[in-house]
Amino acid sequence: MKRMFVALIFPAALAIGSLGLGVTLPSGTAGAAEHAHTTMDHSWHGKISKINAKMGATSSFSFRTGSKTYVVHWDAMTHFTMGTAKNIRVGALVTVTGTLKGMTITGTKFDV
Repeated sequence: MKRMFVALIFPAALAIGSLGLGVTLPSGTAGAAEHAHTTMDHSWHGKISKINAKMGATSSFSFRTGSKTYVVHWDAMTHFTMGTAKNIRVGALVTVTGTLKGMTITGTKFDV
């Protein structure tokens, strides 16, 4: 009786289980595409509101764009398309290009 039960039920359970796996695979690739979109470089324009403390080789400042305030981290590898590090001061207008995670931007290019 047990062998008959296993012979009839096991293939059906396996088939139903494989359908569940097929449903989860496309959602995993959609999540990967969504993650790739968030790691692309974007640009923000705003005004520097605060110069934050330097931590090791990374400097940071806060800037306001619209109603949001972002913290921008940058280091010696960040490229200045206009201006220099000396132009980073409170009240300066800035364009930041980089990647966003939460409310923190890792700056790759600055226009100050």
